[in-house]
Amino acid sequence: MYGERVHRLSRQGAVVGSMLTVAAAVAAWTLGTRAGQPDVHAAFWFDDVAFSAAELGGALPHEDIATIQQIADGEVRRAFSRLPVRFSSSREARYHVRVVQDVRDARFRREVRVAGQSRGMTGFGGQGSVSFSFMAGGAVAYAPDGANRASIIDAIGRGIGRAAVHEFAHQFLPHAPLHASRDRASYEFHSAARPQQFFGEMHWDLAWPILEARLGRQRDLTGGLGRQTPLN
Repeated sequence: MYGERVHRLSRQGAVVGSMLTVAAAVAAWTLGTRAGQPDVHAAFWFDDVAFSAAELGGALPHEDIATIQQIADGEVRRAFSRLPVRFSSSREARYHVRVVQDVRDARFRREVRVAGQSRGMTGFGGQGSVSFSFMAGGAVAYAPDGANRASIIDAIGRGIGRAAVHEFAHQFLPHAPLHASRDRASYEFHSAARPQQFFGEMHWDLAWPILEARLGRQRDLTGGLGRQTPLN
């Protein structure tokens, strides 16, 4: 779950031990696309959403929502571009993340809203959601001084896309301790309430080798493994 409350591991050794255990398990049982197996099918789409802020001149028009969708979709595809994951908007995909107006944390009886959440089961798939209101409000709140309207609209799209990447990672690796990462510029970091969620570059941290072990690398047109390049 991409919320603001996380379980803190008591020792660094426990984190390292957990990561080694998970890495060994997923490496021993790889589900990916090797030996001609099909790509992992994942879906990402927006429900009807809205947002209004004085800093943006009021309610967002349809044109801005469309721009946000395009940028968010690009963030998701770029993050997984070196892995054999095929994205669409199909509601039939085994894994999916949808952008909704708000996401309520089901662990609490009272109304607690979070950036996103997911449920996943190894070998069966997963489902998750990202809060449009939370992410749009965050982009406005963390915008640097002097940021113009267009840059904030772009930041909303980046924030939503990066939150979706985080939720897909939870679905693909349901038992991996992703929140153990302390890299605030990583997809794995536990909180979306940070400037790096919306501005600047973002990269993978501890989840990347586990994703490669479980899913395999993307293949090039000649059937070999695609060259691994830095995520820009």
